[in-house]
Amino acid sequence: MGCIEEFIQQTAAQKTHPAFVQGWQKLALNQWKYKNHQAAISALNHALAIDPNLAEAWYRLALLSGADSDLQQCLRAYERAIELRPDWQIGIDFLKSLSYLLYVYKDVEELNECRQKIRESISDFYQRFQSFPLDQKKYLYQWLGMLGTFLLPYQGDETRDLQRKYGRMVHEVMMSVIPSAQERPQMPALKANEPLRIGFVSGHFFEHTVWKLMLHGWLKHLDREKFQMYGYYVRDFSDRCTEQAKTYCHRFVMGSKSPQEWFEEIRADQLHLVIFPELGMDLEVIQIAALRLAPIQCMSWGHPDTSGLPTIDYFLSSELMEPADGEKYYAEKLIRLKNLGIAFSPMPPDSRSPITREEFGLKSDAVIYGCLQSVFKYLPQFDYVYPEIAAAVENCQFVFITHFMTKKSRQRFEQRLERAFAAKNLDYREYCFFSRPLNLYGFTSVLHCLDIFLDSLEWSGGNSTLEALYYAQVPMVTTPGRFMRGRHTAAILTLLGIPELIAPDASAYVQKAIELGQNADYRQWIRAKIQNNLPNVFEDQAGVRSLEEFICAAVQAFSTSGRLL
Repeated sequence: MGCIEEFIQQTAAQKTHPAFVQGWQKLALNQWKYKNHQAAISALNHALAIDPNLAEAWYRLALLSGADSDLQQCLRAYERAIELRPDWQIGIDFLKSLSYLLYVYKDVEELNECRQKIRESISDFYQRFQSFPLDQKKYLYQWLGMLGTFLLPYQGDETRDLQRKYGRMVHEVMMSVIPSAQERPQMPALKANEPLRIGFVSGHFFEHTVWKLMLHGWLKHLDREKFQMYGYYVRDFSDRCTEQAKTYCHRFVMGSKSPQEWFEEIRADQLHLVIFPELGMDLEVIQIAALRLAPIQCMSWGHPDTSGLPTIDYFLSSELMEPADGEKYYAEKLIRLKNLGIAFSPMPPDSRSPITREEFGLKSDAVIYGCLQSVFKYLPQFDYVYPEIAAAVENCQFVFITHFMTKKSRQRFEQRLERAFAAKNLDYREYCFFSRPLNLYGFTSVLHCLDIFLDSLEWSGGNSTLEALYYAQVPMVTTPGRFMRGRHTAAILTLLGIPELIAPDASAYVQKAIELGQNADYRQWIRAKIQNNLPNVFEDQAGVRSLEEFICAAVQAFSTSGRLL
């Protein structure tokens, strides 16, 4: 339990006076801001225990119920909010249409049911939305920033049609509020010996996966003679990476602004092309991306799924990550950049000695497998993988990280593991270790404790895979998924020149994980090969050069013909 949860638990009984209601709600919002979902849920429940007629607290509790993996709580809370505020009906109905997206599904049956329900609910609301008058679309604007489709691709299914419906609704709502953003701006004149103005819009100009994967390498290595970089950071928070970003950009703007203010700010710079390194995680950035800011607008795979927005022209992906039929999964035109499409720039290693197995509480003599992804990447149909490996390797341990797990989400996940291990007559508690959330030092320390890194199936590691290779040269096993989001590690291992760690399917994945677990000499041989081949990945700038080629070609084509590539 974290400090804030302990504080809430210890003080809740003392703070039951109605005067404390506002304080509980403020605490909930503060903890929500920092993604401390458990503390936010607890604070809202305390507020509602004092005053059950708080409509805002009810709908916020419903919003958090997806992270809490509690669908029934979500639906009940929305209904209670509508009872208290009937005038919120349309806004709540919009949020309610996204209710069937949970962090942890209790089993395959619930996952399949929620897949079907989310398709029906988004489609039904979209059909209603078509007949909304302008004032109702304007009214929805205040609800857009509450909930999005971030969790949709984590259900492991194709998303393009649903994302298009959601994206069109977001676009139309934003156009009802900022109608001047509907027209695509003219391409600024191309002048000889004058660099193209390229904008990067993100909420992640700080030490974050998006910075480490895309923004850092692109801003650092793009040719200054050809391109002038403009950074638009939609947050107030600043760290060493923010300061670094400023040095790379001709102009860097940051702060909390409305979409209208960002529209005016960015339009005034007369960009030739704008890039959103991710769309899907940051709800404010999605609203900005629904506006026409530049003649050409692109997104990339910081959140590896189509945006569905009609304002995004291109999806900047990786030739090594995309399946042969990748085009059909995007509303945008797919651009396969060379190799990984990025120039990965890892953070410097911490000067402190890594935390040891004993200090973490791990078994000193076991084969340690790292399962270090967010819990929503783990689909129930693959729970059998861990007991299959454990039954063969025997003295082993699987490390999971409780990052983003609420109490209920963790209970659900552990119940799944308990059932899966019990099917092999094993006790999951003997094999599964749950680490607290970790900072970069803690994460890299865990990497040094691992014998094998187990990639998550159907939603692969990206930054975590690269860091496991860079900081600790950890042997790993993966299998390519159906979509690009399940093929990151396979692409990285291909570029690294170690394709033998890529299993063709889940069954072969299990056997490869067992082989690595049973053969310490093989693991050591793999570690040496990783070490020797690291420059193939960490000094590769082919993706940046192909990005430069794409930008020049796209801008030239539009300038000449007014058309996209």
